[in-house]
Amino acid sequence: MRRSFVQHGILAVVMVVVIGSGIFGLSLMASARADQRVPIKGQTVPLIKYAHAIGAASGQQSINLSIGLQVRNQQELTGLLTALYNPHSSQYHHFLTPQQFIAEFAPTAAQQQQVVDYLKSSGITVNNVSSNGLLINAHATVAQAESTFQVQINNYQLGARKFYANASAPSIPSPVAPLILSVGGLDNSVQLRPLAHRALQPLAGYKQADLVGAYDMTPLHQAGILGNNQTVAVFELDGYQPSDITQFFSQNNLSQPSITNTLVDGFDGSAGAGAIEVELDIDVVGEIAPKAAQIVYEGPNTTAGVNDTYNKIVTDNKAQITTISWGECESQSGAAELQTLDGIFKQGAAQGISFFAASGDSGAYDCNDANLAVDSPAGDPYITGVGGTNLQETNGAYGSETVWSDPTSTQRSPKGSGGGGGLSSTFDLPSWQVAPGVSNQYSNGKREVPDVSADADPKTGYAVYCTVSASGCPATGNIVVGGTSAAAPLWAGSTALLNEYLQQQGKTRLGFANPTLYKLANEKQPNPPFHDVTSGDNLYYPATAGYDLATGLGTPDVYNIARDIANTGAPDPTPTPVPTAPPVSNPTPEPTTVPTDPTPTPVDNPTPVPTGDDPTPTPTGDF
Repeated sequence: MRRSFVQHGILAVVMVVVIGSGIFGLSLMASARADQRVPIKGQTVPLIKYAHAIGAASGQQSINLSIGLQVRNQQELTGLLTALYNPHSSQYHHFLTPQQFIAEFAPTAAQQQQVVDYLKSSGITVNNVSSNGLLINAHATVAQAESTFQVQINNYQLGARKFYANASAPSIPSPVAPLILSVGGLDNSVQLRPLAHRALQPLAGYKQADLVGAYDMTPLHQAGILGNNQTVAVFELDGYQPSDITQFFSQNNLSQPSITNTLVDGFDGSAGAGAIEVELDIDVVGEIAPKAAQIVYEGPNTTAGVNDTYNKIVTDNKAQITTISWGECESQSGAAELQTLDGIFKQGAAQGISFFAASGDSGAYDCNDANLAVDSPAGDPYITGVGGTNLQETNGAYGSETVWSDPTSTQRSPKGSGGGGGLSSTFDLPSWQVAPGVSNQYSNGKREVPDVSADADPKTGYAVYCTVSASGCPATGNIVVGGTSAAAPLWAGSTALLNEYLQQQGKTRLGFANPTLYKLANEKQPNPPFHDVTSGDNLYYPATAGYDLATGLGTPDVYNIARDIANTGAPDPTPTPVPTAPPVSNPTPEPTTVPTDPTPTPVDNPTPVPTGDDPTPTPTGDF
């Protein structure tokens, strides 16, 4: 018996040792995993390759951070978005509310808290977490950020410009690595540019009658379809002068638009260097859709400001349509930031928001160098990228169009100016991007840009009224502006008309536009929906029959698009023919301002030229 007892005692001791060793080993493994760091892909700063380091940034310098989190249930979200825009699906156009999106696809409260705890434990101050959990705003000293993300932050100089940036990609502990997409704010090397391009010679720009006539909106306007019960969000990174808006609509005998301002991240709404962009956007939307309400979302031109302003539009969910005229080339934005924005745009698509973004004004060379590149956010698959053309009219109606391209206009880019287009370096070709011409000699399996186009050449630009001296506007106010930043609000305003028309026909609104637009192009329609631009190039990619990387599917015949989508005929007027021949050369309410708590960047600024007071546009001359 004694021997048996001793044997059992020895066995028990061995088991305790083994179990204890196992627990200790697991603890060591867990500690090792916690200590293991994972670099964030796509978070290096391209500009430092060309800049000169001038020393370490001060450790006490304060920086604002925007932490992007991963969308949850990503495969399910992709499936849902496919179903929402498949006319044969039972879920077709059953758009989500922000609350429904949060419940299914936002990071969980526990996941958000895990990241917050990590930041706080590193000495970083967390300001807030966005309502959809996709963004965490924080601030820290340079020293705290360097320690938290294991980076060296230096000051750099590139020409006359100075900026700070992380010298390598940030890294994070492995437990939070699956949750964090991006860490914005470690550098200030990039600001978004307004994609407006001003005329260099006195011109008379296109006005409402010209634009409505050229793109076949007249039947809709005559039927009283003016954007009633529609709201357009206007994404901006600067302010504007309300009196300029009042004067523009007054001198052109147009009704004053209903405008509300929403200020993001403490932006004060003052009109600065990018004010001409803001005023252009408001003017064009108001000309095309006079009865649509406009909410002008204004944020600071920082990574956090950009992220938060987009996110505010989506989480507010007050607008069915958004126009975006600010951008930056994909490589300078970085893949990590692009993926963070993509999550926000996916939520917008799930909620049925149409996003239209200017595709850039440097042709096929969006980074303003000799490398082919496309603009963000136009290259995102959940954005409708809008390219640019030179529009010629005949007796107030559509005449012809060529690709906007001017290799002599090198103020912005050494290759010249023109409508942005090409192949994304980040996003794959979406399943809906199918139409004649999409598979072409340049195709490489990546997202193709633009999707559509409209007039953008400053030589055939838009009449605008701007007196903001900080934006280079003259005291006389009347100037002509081009750029794809004019084409984007034209499409946004047109979509307000489309939505109203569709709802009158008992249909749902357009929502994310691309699946429908490519379906129209891929199947024969009773009413030709697009003007197929087949002449010119965007400094590299040529216009061809069907889709091309210079103008996308073409420019809109809005009335025809409306009837094709609604699948209803109309006895009059008869379908509008679409010419494709090459062109021949040649009492006012004040806006309401609604500031918001911190939650949540223009391209070049050419000097505007006075055009005189003659309200009748005659597009002639050069830029």
